[in-house]
Amino acid sequence: MKKTRRNTKYQGWIAITALIFFMATLGSQQAFAQTSKTILRLHGSNTIGAKLAPDLAEAFLKKIGADTVRRKEIIPSVEVNVEGVFNAQNIIQVIEIKAHGSSTGFKGLQEGKCDIAMASRRVKDKEVAALSSLGDMKSVASEHVLALDGVAIIVNTANILRSRMTSETLGKIFTGEINNWSQVGGKDAPIKVHARDENSGTHDTFKSLILGKKNKLVASAQRWESNEDLSDAVNTDINAIGYCGLPYVKFNKVLSVSDGGTAIKPTVFTVATEDYPVSRRLYLYTPALPDNPYTQQFIAFALGEEGQKYVRKNRFVDLTITAKQHKVEISGMNHNFQKLYKYLNTVRNARKLSASFRFQGESMKLDNRGLRDLNRLMNFLAENQAGETILVGFSDSKGPYEENYRKSCRRAEAVKEEFEAMGLPVRDVLCVGEELPIASNKTEVGREKNRRVEVWIK
Repeated sequence: MKKTRRNTKYQGWIAITALIFFMATLGSQQAFAQTSKTILRLHGSNTIGAKLAPDLAEAFLKKIGADTVRRKEIIPSVEVNVEGVFNAQNIIQVIEIKAHGSSTGFKGLQEGKCDIAMASRRVKDKEVAALSSLGDMKSVASEHVLALDGVAIIVNTANILRSRMTSETLGKIFTGEINNWSQVGGKDAPIKVHARDENSGTHDTFKSLILGKKNKLVASAQRWESNEDLSDAVNTDINAIGYCGLPYVKFNKVLSVSDGGTAIKPTVFTVATEDYPVSRRLYLYTPALPDNPYTQQFIAFALGEEGQKYVRKNRFVDLTITAKQHKVEISGMNHNFQKLYKYLNTVRNARKLSASFRFQGESMKLDNRGLRDLNRLMNFLAENQAGETILVGFSDSKGPYEENYRKSCRRAEAVKEEFEAMGLPVRDVLCVGEELPIASNKTEVGREKNRRVEVWIK
């Protein structure tokens, strides 16, 4: 009898413990279901949304107090919920990321399905019109440059091809119109094209800037899932050509690319200045006056010093200001050296800053990156105790030569006024007009790049 009673008592305790555990678990599950809340929704570009946006979301949730952060993948590299667990408040706050392409971000904003649109291109005029109820999408309140992206064009290091090539020639090679190295000054051998797969943000950049919308990659191209594998393949084939992110060049030869101007080699610096032709901006777009308080908090975090660390981690070029010794290269003979002499003489032994200022269309107003770069530049100059600042204005070649020269002077003076308003002294203001273009003056995109003001320090 005693043994039976003990067993009964023991079994009773087991039952009670199991019941308590069940109720606690049930309560926890109910609490989880009741307190999980989506606080922010990012839709759009896969270039941003595949890896960079989730990293930023995790860091942001930790910054606002999450004890732990986890990811719940709905569609790998396309849809993910980043969840932050706040133990003290017994809540889970979620950032929703859907990366189905830039256009889906703008549609999401229009339909009220997202708070921030991610875009690997600038908003189109028709999208600006469709979103006019949310403000002007091209204004500084709505358009936020998050990062810069650049792609290196690589060939095997044993290839005798000269290291400079135009974007037009590259387009013909990658579409198959040019298919033998002898057609571009190399040996008589077939060109073997290597490219990233269709899901790649690197391919998206290359396609938009070199192939264009109407041209298709040559059907014989070998496609690769990763930059590293593509780079290795080019390294083992003397007849290969391909493209990859800057950190994956390895032992291959990098081509300098010209888009109607000086041929420029891809580096973190030339992508940051946007001088390298195969570079682009990555954007975040928001309503001018967002209803969601987390929208502006996230934008401030992503564009700030802490957020830009994740831009670098994901192998994009961040917006941090740097200075570098830079030799101005002049190719060809069609130059007005009377206009160039003072510029070349003044910047000799000076350092060029990674922030070149550009403008809204043909106006004298700084574009949105330029407006934000003013604060970054003020902090850089203060921290580095930079001495003398030199501003150099450039123009496109549309219109009479002397009028373009005067426009380049007015742009340099416009930047000087912004500097002086912030208490930043300027030693010299120079203008060069349409000399030394870095992009083609035949396209609006190229002309926008050429309308610039460089910043140098001594």
